Amino acid sequence: MMDSAVPEVPANCGIHLETRVVNLLQELSRKRLPRREKLHQDFLDVKRELGRIPTYLELHLMGRSKSIGYRNEFGSYVGFLYWAELLSPAEGEVYVRHEAWLRDVEKTVMNKSYKMIVLLYMLERGEAHWMDPITPGEMARFFHMYLTEKEYRKRKDFSDKDKLALWEWNERTATRIEKLINDMPMSMWSGAKGSMTRFEDGVFSLNVQVKDAEEQAVLYRWTKEICLYRLHAYFERGNPS
Repeated sequence: MMDSAVPEVPANCGIHLETRVVNLLQELSRKRLPRREKLHQDFLDVKRELGRIPTYLELHLMGRSKSIGYRNEFGSYVGFLYWAELLSPAEGEVYVRHEAWLRDVEKTVMNKSYKMIVLLYMLERGEAHWMDPITPGEMARFFHMYLTEKEYRKRKDFSDKDKLALWEWNERTATRIEKLINDMPMSMWSGAKGSMTRFEDGVFSLNVQVKDAEEQAVLYRWTKEICLYRLHAYFERGNPS
């Protein structure tokens, strides 16, 4: 039978490393910190600088780690806060119940900004009504204004050949914008695998149920943070400062 005892180093033996070797090993150790720990440390640096938990957009603008790392590692920024034990017990329960929705908002494909503009319109109605269903027609003016009021948005997402004729708002533009919202963000988002949204009979809604106004307010805050972050990150790519 083999002896399973852990071998011991004889009392008169030892390992002596030069100071420079020890320093090198410590440096390598720092560089090889697990990805999650590095994300956590970089987050804490921003938190210390602000004196509070940063919003998602603040972390993106001020953090050393690429903000997409939080989504990739934890599914969502809120998922990271949950992992880091920075949510209150009540917030933790809200996160667990609505993890699928938060991940959907974080990860839904954005070839254009259109989905997040739809969500922004919903959020602009405030905590009490942001989850109410909407139609393409009721948000068409907001959609058009958002894309045309800033030159960089218009240039990036509203300058295709078929969009140039839509820069001026009129009745014809309204009809075409309504169709665009119907065909693209609403149909595409609701039709995606695992989507937490629905688009039926011309009405777009969220497949999300909250138990009370407090839970709705927490989910509103988190959803708005993700939406504003994703819009900013999307439009900053490839645009001159």
